[in-house]
Parts: sequence; C-alpha cells; structure tokens
Amino acid sequence: MSWSLNKEIMKHHFEIIFQTLYDVGRSVNIDAISQGFPEAKPLSFEKWRDTPESLLLPLPLIVRLVRYESDSVELAGTGLERLELQAKIYEEGVITLECRLQAVLEVTELHSVKNTHLHVDGQELTPDQLTFKQFRTLLERISSNIIQDQYIFEKYEREHYRIFCLTESLDDPRGWMDAHRDYLAPCLLGENPNERLHPTQVDSTLKTFFSFRESDLAVFDLDRAFLIDPLRDYEDLILIIEHANYQLLELRTLDKLLDRWLDEAEKDIRGTNTNTQKAAKHRPLSFHPLRSLGRLSQKLGNLQPLRLDALFILENLENSSRIIGDYYLEQIYDHLCSMFNTQGWKNNVERRLELLQNIYTMTKSNQSERTMMILELIVVLMIALEIVALFFPQH
Repeated sequence: MSWSLNKEIMKHHFEIIFQTLYDVGRSVNIDAISQGFPEAKPLSFEKWRDTPESLLLPLPLIVRLVRYESDSVELAGTGLERLELQAKIYEEGVITLECRLQAVLEVTELHSVKNTHLHVDGQELTPDQLTFKQFRTLLERISSNIIQDQYIFEKYEREHYRIFCLTESLDDPRGWMDAHRDYLAPCLLGENPNERLHPTQVDSTLKTFFSFRESDLAVFDLDRAFLIDPLRDYEDLILIIEHANYQLLELRTLDKLLDRWLDEAEKDIRGTNTNTQKAAKHRPLSFHPLRSLGRLSQKLGNLQPLRLDALFILENLENSSRIIGDYYLEQIYDHLCSMFNTQGWKNNVERRLELLQNIYTMTKSNQSERTMMILELIVVLMIALEIVALFFPQH
C-alpha cells in the first residue's frame, strides 16, 4: 500500500523529548545538593556508536522529579502513555529540565503534543507549564547552593529544544520522511503545519539528514529535531543536542553579562571625563584624581573574576566537545553548532572581553598620566616655594 494512502491514517509509537536549559548562576555546589537529594545520581557517560573514549562532556547530577503512567489521574484523557520529568544539574550553573512523553499518534498530531493538558494538583498544565513549575520548585530547594555573583538577570536565560523520536521499524526511513515532508518541514520550523511551504523551503529544512544504520535517520533544525530509530539507541544524540544547547546558553549568558559591563564602562568613562572637566574648571585645587583612579582600579579588580570565568568557560567548552576524526557524533555536533552559530557567539564574547579590558586599561593609563602630571606640578610648586623661602626668609 502506498505512503500517500497511509500517511494520514497510520499511528506510530513516538517518544517526544522537551529539553529546557536554564542558566541560574556562576556555579552550583553539587556535593551539597546531592546530600539534599539522596535519590539523585551522577550521569554515567558511556561510549556510544563510534565515539572515542577520549570524549569528555560535563557530567550533571540527575534528579528524578515526576513520573506518570497511562492509568494515572494526571494523564487521564490525554492519550499519553507515560510522562517522565527529570532535572540535570551542572556544576557550571546550568540546569536542564528534560520532559519525556510517550504516545501512539498520527504523525500529523506531533505539533499539538505541546498543548496537551495534564491534570496536576487540580490544575490544567501543558508539558511546558509543568516543566516550569517543577523548575521553580527545584530552584527553591537548591537556591542556597547556587553561587550567582554577577550572574543575576531579570529573568533566567534559557534554551528550549524539542525532539520527536519515531520508535518503530520502517522498511525505508528516507522514503517515509519524503512521504511526510510537507508536514515535517513546517513542524521542524515551528510553523503552522497547515501552511504550505514553498518547495525550496521544504528542501532546505530537510536536506541534511544523518544515519548510522540503515534503520535510523535524524534531521535537525534550530529548535527541533526528528529521529527515526526502532532500537531506541538515540541517547547519545539526545546528549549531544543538549550539549550544543548548553554551549549556546553559556555563550549567550556571557555575552549578555559582558554587554552589561560595557554599558557600565561607558558610564564610568563619561562620568570620569565629565567630573575631570568640571573639577578643572570650577574646583582645580579640590579635585582628587587618586580617588577617581581608585574607583577605576576597583572596577578593574571586579572585572578580573569575570574575565577569568569567561576564559575558563570558553576553554572548557572547547575541550569538552573536541572529537578528533570523522566520527558520527562529531558530524552531528558540528552541524548543530553551525546552525546555532556557536563560533559567531564565541568570537563575539572574545571580542567583548578584549574590548572591555582595553577600555579600562586605557582609562586607567589616562588617569595615571593625569595623576603624575598633577604630582609633578605639586613637586614643582613645592620647589618653587622653597626657592622663594630662601630669597625671602621670614623674620
């Protein structure tokens, strides 16, 4: 029977995974948190597919949050067979909430799963709302073990990614994808599936796919991915997707923090120049350049921990994902980083770090020169007064 007759009426087994990553601070005390969650355990990284054993990824603490089965009150009438929600807490100040849903659906129902209403504690919550509620509850329990320092924003920076996994065996995975391309392309783009995209846009969205075995296939976009794997052997792909988003989140947070510092630097420089001009014009004898220099030196001192944090983060991100050779996961990781423009974010962070350092260094140098000029002037005046005192001694 042809795909065209079956694609709208056949149901398949899917696992849908929602990953939401939050940056909650500079670092997290994992040891203290593990004492508060006796059931928590560290993620054990195993060698998958052709991945080298030398691959090192950040290993988080896993905290199981909720699990609902098909006969539970929470999933009644939803069509879902299971829902599991867990948190991954990273020492670097990132928390991933991973919500996994299992269901038997028509492929054209995938985009509506995010709107499923769960019955939790007398409330109607979507999976995203349940995830955020659990995140807030977890945050309250571990807040005393989070070191924020300068990493404080009006709202937490986050990255969100959805992964749709078809877990049945197909005779021709690529043929199945082609038969459903008009739905899958807008679904991956987050557009209304009823919209008819131009064939060139569909081709662009689905042009790059990856397969390790004849039975599996994976397609990725900026915020969504679609996998076919009857063996359910995709945990390595899920981890690589999370790690790529983890890198992007860390870089975006650093960029935002550096943007704040650049704004402060501009205010400091403008304020220092204005005060200097006013002091020189109205109160030249009462102006204290050493005090102004001290404030800038303090700013430089405050900048150093941030600069070191940024350098360490950049180095760790580089080292933790380095895979030498043409490995399957490396191909996927490079593809994701290319879509996320990770290198562009990295270059921007490095440029802002250098710019910020140069601004304060030049400002400090200018202030030092002004201070030296004033000190030299004071010395000259003192010598002049000594000379005057020699020729006009007081009696």
